[in-house]
Amino acid sequence: MAGTADQPVLASERARQGDQTIAAVEEALSTKAGFGLPPPTFLPRRYKPRNVGEWTGHLTFASELIVALRPSLIVELGTHWGEAYFTFCQTVQEHGLNSLCYAVDHWLGDEHAGHYGEEVFEEVSQYNDRFYRQFSYLLRRSFDDALPQFADNSIGILHIDGLHTYEAVRHDFRNWLPKVRPGGFVLLHDICPRHQDFGVWRLWDDIKSEFRDTFEFHHSWGLGVLRKDGGERKTLLEELLFDSSPAVSEVVRRHYVIYGTHLEHLLGCMPPIPAPRIELPLEIRVEVFTWINGGHSPEVCQVRKMSAGRWNTLVFDLSDTDPGGPLRIDPGCEPSFIEIGDILIHSNETGDLIWKSPASWSNRDFHIGGSAVAHPDDASFLINVGDDPLILLNTPPEVHGPLKLTISLKVTPVHNTAMEIIHGHLQGPFAAAKQKLAAMEQERSALATQLENTEVQLNEALATRDETHDALQNTYQILAQERTRLSQMQNSASWRVTAPLRRLMTALRSGPRNMRQS
Repeated sequence: MAGTADQPVLASERARQGDQTIAAVEEALSTKAGFGLPPPTFLPRRYKPRNVGEWTGHLTFASELIVALRPSLIVELGTHWGEAYFTFCQTVQEHGLNSLCYAVDHWLGDEHAGHYGEEVFEEVSQYNDRFYRQFSYLLRRSFDDALPQFADNSIGILHIDGLHTYEAVRHDFRNWLPKVRPGGFVLLHDICPRHQDFGVWRLWDDIKSEFRDTFEFHHSWGLGVLRKDGGERKTLLEELLFDSSPAVSEVVRRHYVIYGTHLEHLLGCMPPIPAPRIELPLEIRVEVFTWINGGHSPEVCQVRKMSAGRWNTLVFDLSDTDPGGPLRIDPGCEPSFIEIGDILIHSNETGDLIWKSPASWSNRDFHIGGSAVAHPDDASFLINVGDDPLILLNTPPEVHGPLKLTISLKVTPVHNTAMEIIHGHLQGPFAAAKQKLAAMEQERSALATQLENTEVQLNEALATRDETHDALQNTYQILAQERTRLSQMQNSASWRVTAPLRRLMTALRSGPRNMRQS
């Protein structure tokens, strides 16, 4: 009787302990690993291109994996529209990694992705050239043909997403695995579907029975994560993936599912109830103001119109501008995403290039104002939440007119509701950034004051030192003069003649005893 009566109590206690364990795991992930559940800081430029988003739920994980591993070589087999691949490239660019990226695909399609024409490769190639041509390369050939171009044990991260039959994906995996360095990662997409002749799940079962370090995500069609044997584990992310309890593993999975949901709210803009259709503008009005008489005047303004949602290169012929003042650019007057490319300034008289924006986005020399805010990690990606975005271009003082300004822009209008969601999610990070900047400014001001006080004290000490030095110099001169006079006197004839008298006087002063001795 006692045993059966205690049974519900024990079960309840076990459930309570289980909840405490999950809570402890989540707290550990939040504090130790940096895996809290705030809105994601990674905002992909390439999100569901052409409404193809099978990889969308794994974008944040892929970005954080690259940041953790810092691989020197990333290779993708099967790129299509490039949602996953350009996330790899964006992460490399935003974090300043020295990684090379290669996408291998014939861009003709297959039985599972469907067959398509040249338009896919042309669009992907243009996008790659626009953003990542410095370190990203598209190899338009079969996986087998590309294999000899990579050395064994060279690839840090390999992503396989080609034809999904068991025979095809097994062939790709076995052929390319020797190219992955010891301790490198292999990502296999679509490990969950079992319909038609999809066979990645069968290969994944083989891999789990053969290799020790494996982890799997079940959302977004499933992603298998394999760490090749060898090498040394150096990151906390590897520890969480491969050395955690089942409870921790589930929290990690849930973490990235929630991140995927955040991205969908931020960028997918899919309201639960169909919203009334709102016509977005097809043309964007861009205005440029020069700095004249200490300000920007609407009367001195150049205007150009550009197509919405596409990259445009705009040229402005500007009259004389006062040196020392910024150029002002107003890219549109509607809620939108604004992407900034190259900015060049030429002399309108000689055609010589006299200024260009820095190549690194983090060093861009402009300020964002009005209704626009910059992405926290990418100054070239702006979010305009109102009708008055502005960019202030800090050109050097020697840059003045007549000028020719060339700027590449892409302005994509977005519904107000979407912008409100994005702006709301970004308020926290921006507030934190402003608070950090204020603290840094306060620290800088304190250091400047301390430096100024130290400089005053040093100047006073130097003045005292100079006065002491001058006094010593005068004393040395007087002593030198006296030594000279003494030497002259001692070498004179009168000094020698009076020597006996001086000895007598010395004896008299010393007393009778000394006189007898003398």
